[in-house]
Amino acid sequence: MITYQALIDSATRQLYDTSETPRIDCEVLMQHMLNKDMAWLISYGDTVASPEHNKKFFGLIAERLKGTPIAYIIGSRDFWSLELMVNEHVLIPRPDTETLVEQALELLPENESRKVLDLGTGSGAIALSIAKERKRSNVIALEYSKAALEVAKHNAVLNNVTNVEFRHSNWFENIGKQDRFHLIVSNPPYIEPSDPHLERGDLRFEPITALTAQEDGLADIRHIIESAPMHMEHNGWLIIEHGYNQANDVESIFRANGFIETELLFDLNKLPRCTLGKKRMQQ
Repeated sequence: MITYQALIDSATRQLYDTSETPRIDCEVLMQHMLNKDMAWLISYGDTVASPEHNKKFFGLIAERLKGTPIAYIIGSRDFWSLELMVNEHVLIPRPDTETLVEQALELLPENESRKVLDLGTGSGAIALSIAKERKRSNVIALEYSKAALEVAKHNAVLNNVTNVEFRHSNWFENIGKQDRFHLIVSNPPYIEPSDPHLERGDLRFEPITALTAQEDGLADIRHIIESAPMHMEHNGWLIIEHGYNQANDVESIFRANGFIETELLFDLNKLPRCTLGKKRMQQ
């Protein structure tokens, strides 16, 4: 005879050496398994758990003990105002990326039509967040991984977002020469392949091609910045997420390609996270 709260207590002790937030992990997994919220756990956590729930819960804990990210275990992640399906084919959306979404929305008038391009959309987190908030905008989301593209399409349906067009494309490859956008956004791969963080935490389980880039992590960022102007409206904007230690290099690449009014944006931890710039009129 063991209660749901006792199951959480026991599992929390097991996860001490695996997770930085063992109790939170256990509570999230329990809520997922029971399809109940935290208020239910607080009120009814002393309810005796069924043998089936006991077995199922510790099956989830076994996955977490392997290091499998919580988001992959429960199959979803909250981002901005969305609930997104996630799996091993896409990066887990992180709060830091909401910095990019927030800036994008500031550049897009709420009651006017604008064309937006999201490069490397993954789960669709950025494209869908922008499209949901700016319903008159037309968003095109590009993704090279066909498996990731299916996840993004599913998330559009899940969140009832209809003003996004998804295309299979290697960066700008599937964009017409005459297509011009008021805003281009991207969270591209920007981690160095030799970065030791790739062997730690959730990064071990996420798709490596969505994480790493050559040239000290700057290869894809450089390609996007160099290619973007030919696909931008005059005075259009480009916003790119990057590593906290890449801010100076990224700004230099922006300026070398004729962008003006460049600005560095900081994430919730006050770390450099995104850079934006405007296309010169003559470009």
